Amino acid sequence: MKTIILLFSIFLTQNCNQKAGTMELQEKLPSAIEEVYYQKWIGGQEQTGNGIDFHIKFKSALPKNTELKKIYFQNQEAVFETEDTTNFIARFHQKPNSDIIMDSDPQKEYGNKAPEVKNKKTNIQPNEAILEFVKNEKVVKVKIQNIKEKELLAYPSARPRN
Repeated sequence: MKTIILLFSIFLTQNCNQKAGTMELQEKLPSAIEEVYYQKWIGGQEQTGNGIDFHIKFKSALPKNTELKKIYFQNQEAVFETEDTTNFIARFHQKPNSDIIMDSDPQKEYGNKAPEVKNKKTNIQPNEAILEFVKNEKVVKVKIQNIKEKELLAYPSARPRN
């Protein structure tokens, strides 16, 4: 009995993965875009890290049966936050890796882990993104192009404490 349940769950997992991987992109957005851009930022303190904020503003609110869920952008994936009915933001945050030891003596660097190489999930250009919507409980993906990059936002470092 356990074997049957295990085989059935493996079949469902593979079937769902195949459907998700072969999902076709649609051409039409549920609402026209008024503005779309991304802005890189960098923190002013050592452990703050850096990231990208992706902004999208629609000309009108999305239909009631449609929800903006995820974005695939520059080999990354993020969930959208709703600012209001037409403005959405996705945040890609990268924290610095404090586990790496950098030294002129290679013996002191022994034990550093190799960085993880992320596989490309999508075949898109750096100024393109794939938006994932849920429309009538069905996942719909739409590719957008010519996304503008705004100037880097550099946060100042904190004042020294007395």
